[in-house]
Amino acid sequence: MMPVTQRLLVLTALLSLLLALQVQTAPIDTDWATGLIHRAKRSLLWRWNTLKPVGSGCRDHYECGTNYCRKHTCSFYKAQQA
Repeated sequence: MMPVTQRLLVLTALLSLLLALQVQTAPIDTDWATGLIHRAKRSLLWRWNTLKPVGSGCRDHYECGTNYCRKHTCSFYKAQQA
């Protein structure tokens, strides 16, 4: 016969697995799920590592390490205002 503590441990493990499965398969309400897709907050080091170097292609200033996107290319200088 198993000791009481061992039975309790086995019962707790089985209950934890069962509850984890229930949480994992629970459906998400469609109204609530629309706000789930958002940009993750990243650390400053991660943002520096993911910025594009000078000379690479860009679409907006925030993509470049220098914060200057000129003629779809990361540049050291801002585009001249005419």
